[in-house]
Formats: sequence, structure tokens, C-alpha cells
Amino acid sequence: MSLLSLKKSKPIAKSSHKTVEDFIDDALLYAQGRGASKSKSEVKPASDLHFSNNILLMEKPKKSEGMKHATFTLTPECIAMLAEIALDEDKAKSALIREWIKRHYDKR
Repeated sequence: MSLLSLKKSKPIAKSSHKTVEDFIDDALLYAQGRGASKSKSEVKPASDLHFSNNILLMEKPKKSEGMKHATFTLTPECIAMLAEIALDEDKAKSALIREWIKRHYDKR
């Protein structure tokens, strides 16, 4: 026996610490034939869940289709004005920007 055979090996898989609820949710999803490891952000509220034969069916939230991330630069003054308009209109800043783009595009 050489010293190399006594060398401590690295673990093959990284152990993940889960809560009991996460473990149970993963087990239910596995039993339903769906993927495991649902994050809390992907789980729908209880009012949106469907019950079938006393089994809780979890569904992925629908992603907004046709949306892509965009990066652009605004001055601090523009950011403040956009935030104020968003509060007044009770709309998301990105929705306001999309409306502004559409309005100016339609004027062409």
C-alpha cells in the first residue's frame, strides 16, 4: 500500500443543505415525473395550484415570451424622473419605456 492510496479523495457530488419542505416538494415532483429542485420563486401561490386526487400539482410559472433583457445608460436625473412617473402611473419602469418606444415608433 502506497501513500497515494491513503490520499483523501474529493467528494464526487457537492452536498446541498435543504429544508424538510424542499425535500418533500422535490419528492412530490419526482413522483409526478417532473424535475426536482424547485426554487421558492418557481412555486405558485396556493390559490393558483391545482389539486387532483389530493395530490398537489406544482406548475412552472409562464415566462413572458418575446421579452429580452436590454442594457442602457440613463443619467441620475432621468432615473429619478422615471421612478417618479412609475409611482404616479402605478406601472413598472420597463413598461413605461416600452410604451414610450411604441408611441414614438408609431409616429414615424
